Amino acid sequence: DLARRNLDSMSNRDIAAFWSGLPRLLHKRGAQDPNLEEKLRCVIGTTCTRMHSFQCRDLAQTSLGIAKTISQVSRGNQQYCADDPLQIIRGLFVKESQCLSIFDSIASSTVNMLNEFEARHLSNLIYSFGLVERNPDIGGETLFDVSGKTAVRILQTFKPQELSNMLWAFVKVDAKNSRLFQETGGVISGMDLDSFKPQEQSNILWSFSKSGEANPELFRVLGNHIVARRLNDFQPQHLSNIAWAFATAGVSHPILFKKIRDHIA
Repeated sequence: DLARRNLDSMSNRDIAAFWSGLPRLLHKRGAQDPNLEEKLRCVIGTTCTRMHSFQCRDLAQTSLGIAKTISQVSRGNQQYCADDPLQIIRGLFVKESQCLSIFDSIASSTVNMLNEFEARHLSNLIYSFGLVERNPDIGGETLFDVSGKTAVRILQTFKPQELSNMLWAFVKVDAKNSRLFQETGGVISGMDLDSFKPQEQSNILWSFSKSGEANPELFRVLGNHIVARRLNDFQPQHLSNIAWAFATAGVSHPILFKKIRDHIA
């Protein structure tokens, strides 16, 4: 309600912050607003109208906030009352396919400023499109084609989570980019692997294997690292994904497999 009443005075950064905070607000689910749909339509309209003037951070923040919102309201087959905020947002973004035009607008606004993106914002942008499984065409190429080229140029500045999210997104939209995966594998192999959380290691191995771009040297390095540490902070799903990735990629690591078996037993 505050965003709707102050739309005209809100900066682009304010609008981006609204979308960034919306997924968290949905968790709280406060008093229901009978005018919520109208208000959201106004914010969506203003966002699309001003999208062309957003800076890199604003675009990435808006894109990620909307994608997380869509992911949240689309999860499972849970049914909500007609006036439930989750049902209203589901109707706007999913049933009316509002997300298609919004993400196409984000993509077209992004393409001419990709070289200005820092690693964090570029990763968030790519990850958001992976969440909604969209890869719009942009002048004969796709968003993932052009963003992949940008990512390759600044790979050395990516942090572990940013690399993990980016690779995962490429797999989710089935975007092929052998050079990106090859060069990312080399960068990861030379990084401090202690800085990678279990989920990030699991997602990276899964992404390489799922994409058909398995990198034996990266698998060896990550496999040896996992063997050398305790597995107590790995969730069962992490270990399952890691084992699946090695098996699917056809990369043998008997010591790793034994350690996973012994941990599960």
